[in-house]
Amino acid sequence: MKHISFALLLSGLLYADTIGGEVSLGLFNHSAEGTTRYQALRSVDVVDTLGYGDSQDIFLQAYIEHPFPLFPNVKLSYNPLSHSDTALVSNFSWGDIDNYNGRLESSLAMDYTDATFYYELLDNWVEIDAGFTFRYLNGTMNTQTTRGNDSVSYATLFPLLYGKARFNIPSTDLSLQAEANILSLSSTTSYDYALSARYTLEFGLGLEAGYKLFHVDSDDLENGFRVDTSFSGVYAAAVWDF
Repeated sequence: MKHISFALLLSGLLYADTIGGEVSLGLFNHSAEGTTRYQALRSVDVVDTLGYGDSQDIFLQAYIEHPFPLFPNVKLSYNPLSHSDTALVSNFSWGDIDNYNGRLESSLAMDYTDATFYYELLDNWVEIDAGFTFRYLNGTMNTQTTRGNDSVSYATLFPLLYGKARFNIPSTDLSLQAEANILSLSSTTSYDYALSARYTLEFGLGLEAGYKLFHVDSDDLENGFRVDTSFSGVYAAAVWDF
């Protein structure tokens, strides 16, 4: 009898649902705003001082879902963000550079690598997920002037709350989605969100477009390095739901 019960339970798990997921590859067109500083009393504006405009980066993300209710589903994502430009500055202070006037070349790289563990709270024409994200944030900030170069690298790991809501419009191949992460600590505040619309084609393939925003405000990235910046803009992605 025990063997029969176990076989029925295993059969139910196997046929009730299967392992599936989703993979997407997209292009994020983003602009930067905010301030940063490194071993200086004054912060510099990334637009007004450094001259950062629009930039484009490719991102990748994948969802892995399974039929076992006690274990969380997994989302993995990689979002690189980069800006660089040349500007004429006055009274510019950064690292070992103090009160510099002249031509400045700078670049900022900030990569978000996320591992999200979530549960499906609702799964019909309305889908709701909730869980936690562990974010590895790393990058570099480089400056080059006639007085010399300065560079700072940083890396940190922190958790965030995660939530997603998706609305599958009945009798159509359209869906709307909102997804977000948020963290607020004494030294770091970070959040991001994405609002999107998707059209599903044949064989699970689809096209998605929307708006993303990433924000980080932290003085705990590297000694003397502080950022309070946002990256926002529109994106488009190809999606495979399997």
